[in-house]
Amino acid sequence: MSQSADARWYGAGRTDVGLVRRGNQDALLLRDELGVWIIADGMGGHPGGDVASKMAVETTAAHIATLAESRGRHASDQTEDLRRAVLQANVALHAEGDARPEYKGMGTTLIALHIAEFPQAQATLAHVGDSRAYLHRAGSLSQLTRDHSWVEDQIRAGLLSTEEATTHPRRHMLTRALGIDTRVEPDILTLHLRTGDRILLCTDGLTKMLSDGEILETLAASGKDAQAACDALVRQANERGGQDNVTVLLVSEQGDRA
Repeated sequence: MSQSADARWYGAGRTDVGLVRRGNQDALLLRDELGVWIIADGMGGHPGGDVASKMAVETTAAHIATLAESRGRHASDQTEDLRRAVLQANVALHAEGDARPEYKGMGTTLIALHIAEFPQAQATLAHVGDSRAYLHRAGSLSQLTRDHSWVEDQIRAGLLSTEEATTHPRRHMLTRALGIDTRVEPDILTLHLRTGDRILLCTDGLTKMLSDGEILETLAASGKDAQAACDALVRQANERGGQDNVTVLLVSEQGDRA
């Protein structure tokens, strides 16, 4: 868990290799003092997936910090700052892949959350790939992001059912990722936060193993203990088979701690 005495919002997180993979290609970063939390999932089967995810979270956070320092942390700036930070991370990853043959074609998902506290708490999310963000509010859980994947596009087009998508041979195929092309455009979402809200970021190692209903049950059972919730979600994903690396990050208000 990362906590800052000066931050209103704080993050708790956990990442785990799972029970099948040899290495962990997920990465997470918690910067409470900046109001920034990021996760990434290196593309499995591609060279340098672990390098890509780590580089993506660190580069994105570094650019956000630089922009925040130059502008000040105001909600009116955070949307464009977050977008620019993700674009710069993509440039850095793509350049690294070109410069080092062993990392050619490396890529990663990325989801970055930035919360500005004034004049009203506002969350901005930048998202590329199939890692997800959820809003836990008033006993309900709602998915905030849309997967950038082939099966998601087919579901939305009415060509594939949700049940068929879970076993389809192309279920792992991403339609957007960081580092693959010279330019990628992240989806950007902003929302005003209410007292008691929590935002969950997770890689698909969680959502492949647990349903949204099961995730909600675990969040509710853990009460205000954000770290306990993260630990429980990772444990449950592994109990279901741990088919992939799993990373969860839960962002809450300081006053909502156990």
